[in-house]
Amino acid sequence: MYCPVPKVATKTLLNVMLYMHVRDISEHLDNNWTNVDAARARMEQMINISAFIEDLRQNAITIPKTEEPKSLAAFLRIYLNILRFGSINGTSSSPPLNPWRLRFTFAFPYLRLHSLSNLSQIFSPSFTRVIFVRHPFERLASAYKERIATLTRDRIQPEPEYDAMREMICRRRKFPRELRQPLKKLDECKGTLPSFKEFIRYILVNTGKPAVVARMNYHWQPYSVLCQVCKFKYNFIGKYEMFNDHFIYFLKRFNLSDWNIQKPNGASGLTKWDYQKFYLTLPDGLICQLIRLYDEDFRLFNYRVEDYINRTTLIQNCDRLRTL
Repeated sequence: MYCPVPKVATKTLLNVMLYMHVRDISEHLDNNWTNVDAARARMEQMINISAFIEDLRQNAITIPKTEEPKSLAAFLRIYLNILRFGSINGTSSSPPLNPWRLRFTFAFPYLRLHSLSNLSQIFSPSFTRVIFVRHPFERLASAYKERIATLTRDRIQPEPEYDAMREMICRRRKFPRELRQPLKKLDECKGTLPSFKEFIRYILVNTGKPAVVARMNYHWQPYSVLCQVCKFKYNFIGKYEMFNDHFIYFLKRFNLSDWNIQKPNGASGLTKWDYQKFYLTLPDGLICQLIRLYDEDFRLFNYRVEDYINRTTLIQNCDRLRTL
């Protein structure tokens, strides 16, 4: 079981998880499905290969007409190469595969938790419950940089949800008391980039209420809520800060020596200092609210607020307020 946490090498990890799953299906095919529940196997045998081929092409994966697979087994072999190397034959490379945008990710019932006949199975010794985490403040700054501080024209694919969020942040700043702004005023917010402070103010509204945190966007929702950390008791915890070491250990643990090890898909190239700078001018009140929001994440995964906030007295005051 793997809980995908956005902004924590999720594309890389999801591709590996998908690779493990497809490899298992391919092996089951070779064994005439003897190890697979009949009801599930029937669903997997009925997949529309042509639809998935087209889906891959729309995601910039080159598949010549002459090399289109004619059977499920042939398709799975090609797909394994795509996941490992970015191409159907392991030579010519295509852009990194984004598993979030592939219908194939949702095609097989084994990938969805609710398809288990008994949810208690995941707590058995045979299950490895995996989560990779990152310093909450670095993950938050990374989410802002990629999702909020990048306009549609600079994206590979449109993301209207975040376009709408940027405009909402702008409207709340410019027209805080007007419930219905004239269309002319609404146009003033199109294509604007909210500051990090404005973004933080926006996401912190009513976060003292658990119901609000439960509905937060998963790019900045706390791990403790997003992945139900205390409930599932993860027994494989990797850290983004030590990703290379932990990822290699993960591959060994699941016998994935044939995986093509490379840098995480979509790695930003930013340094720790690049992310720390976002917090230099953030007001004390917002810092305290962020510490409260991510309190469990800091404690559960042994992260330190001081690594990103160089205000000792403030942190001590925040701790006192949190205790009260």
